[in-house]
Amino acid sequence: MSLVAKVFVVLNLLVSVAFLVYAANVWTAQTKWQKMYEQEKVKNVEWLAKTQGRELGLSKEVVHQQDLVEKAKSDYVKLQMKYNEARDNELKTGTELASVKNARDMLMATNEELQREVRRYADDLQKSKAVVLKQQQALTVERDNAVRARNEKSEMENELNVSKQAYATLQRDYHQTQQDLALQTGRIEGLLKRGVPVTQLLGEDAGATQPQIDGQVLAVKPDANLVMLSVGSQQGVKAGYQFTISNGDQYVAKVQVDRVYPDMCSAKIVPGMLKKEIQVHDQASSR
Repeated sequence: MSLVAKVFVVLNLLVSVAFLVYAANVWTAQTKWQKMYEQEKVKNVEWLAKTQGRELGLSKEVVHQQDLVEKAKSDYVKLQMKYNEARDNELKTGTELASVKNARDMLMATNEELQREVRRYADDLQKSKAVVLKQQQALTVERDNAVRARNEKSEMENELNVSKQAYATLQRDYHQTQQDLALQTGRIEGLLKRGVPVTQLLGEDAGATQPQIDGQVLAVKPDANLVMLSVGSQQGVKAGYQFTISNGDQYVAKVQVDRVYPDMCSAKIVPGMLKKEIQVHDQASSR
C-alpha cells in the first residue's frame, strides 16, 4: 500500500470520527448546534486547512518518495546490469581460469613426462657411459695385448733369428761332427781290430774328474750317432765328459761330449754302449 493511500485512510478515519463526534453532539445538544456548528466549522476549517496542508505535504512527500523509488528502481536496474555484467565477467573469468587450469594441468603433465624422459635419457646415458667405459677398457686391454703381442712377436722373431743362427751353426757343427765322427769311428774301429780296450780307457779317463750334471736329451740323430743334451758350459760341461742316457730305471746308452755350447752340448754315442734307441726327453747324467 502506497503512502498516499495510507494518508487517505487516516484522513477518512479522522473525518469519520469527527462526524461521529459531531453527530453525537448534535444528538445530545440540539439547542447549541448552531453555535457548536460555527465553532466546529471554524475548527473544521482550520483542521481542514491543516489537513489540506498536510495532504499537500504528504503529496509532495509522496512525489518525492516516488522520485526516490524511481531513482532507486533506476539504481536497481543499473545495479542489476552491473551485477549481470559482473556475473558475465565472473563466468568469463571462470571459463578463462578453467582454461588456464587445464593448460596448467596439461603443462604439468607434459613437464612430468619430460622429467621422466629426461630421467630415462639420463639412465640411458649412464648405461652408454658404462658401455663406453667398458669398451675403452677393452680397447685399452686390446691395445696392451696388441703391444704385448708385437713385443712377443719381436722377441719371437729375435729368438727365431737366434734359433736360425744356432741352427745354422748346428748344421755346420753337424756336418763337421759327421766328418769328425767318421774319422774317429774309423780310428776306433782300427784300434778295436788291433785288440786295444778303447771303451774301458775312454770310460775311466772321461769319468775321472767330471762333476755330477743332470740334463735331458733335446734331439737325436741316429744316422750320425749324435745327440743334443740340455746342459752346456753354464752347467760346467766340458768336451770329453761322458753321460749315461736312461729312460726311468732302464739304461739306454752312453755318450761322450764332443762340442759344448752355453746351454747345450752335442755328444756322440760311444760304440758298443748303445742298448736301445735313444728318445727325446730321456734323462742324461754324468754319473
